[in-house]
Amino acid sequence: MQLSPERRFRCEILSWEAVARDAKRLSHAIRQSGYMPDIIVAVTRGGLIPARIVSDYLHIKDIATIKVEHWGIAATPDEKAILKFPLNADIKNKKVLLVDDITDTGDTLEISVPYLRGFDPEEIRTATLLHKTTSHIIPEYFVRKISRWRWIIFPWHVWEDLTLFIKETLAGHTIGIAAVRRELKERFRLDVSAATIREIISEIGTERVSVKANTFQGKTL
Repeated sequence: MQLSPERRFRCEILSWEAVARDAKRLSHAIRQSGYMPDIIVAVTRGGLIPARIVSDYLHIKDIATIKVEHWGIAATPDEKAILKFPLNADIKNKKVLLVDDITDTGDTLEISVPYLRGFDPEEIRTATLLHKTTSHIIPEYFVRKISRWRWIIFPWHVWEDLTLFIKETLAGHTIGIAAVRRELKERFRLDVSAATIREIISEIGTERVSVKANTFQGKTL
């Protein structure tokens, strides 16, 4: 059975442990550089958790946020990056650390940095956990460089991304859990448990999955 749509690309799911480790390394790199921000500005949603961890290691109490939207759910880009929610903090004459989870195209930082400069901070430096070489902007601080593009799934959006991938895999067909699991492996390099797939399908509330979704080719999953 040929399923559609046929998006195919490699994904990588990061664990909470990996994120905590990278955030600690990022904090160490910032400290070693001698830069001590007065305030952290997190780019939501992805930068919220990294910003909080970095603030802990750097002993910075003040965290503000802005929201820039560019990527939709599960590697579906919007037409262009836009600032959705503005800054609601005073950063004038302050050293600012702008934190996000990853640079992919660089569009988020390209919008965010000039926007923050409009508030007359003393200095702005950028930090991300991961940096893809596809980005046209390189942050001052990052932990790992990704040269071979893949879609990174951080632990705070695993459910969101898997839900869309499973919807795409179903694509109007009546198939079993094992078939969904196989398609996720083949199309997205994702090894997702049958239990997780079953729970997501239950939440979707779709009727496109076989009533016998707990069996495939006569075998209990």
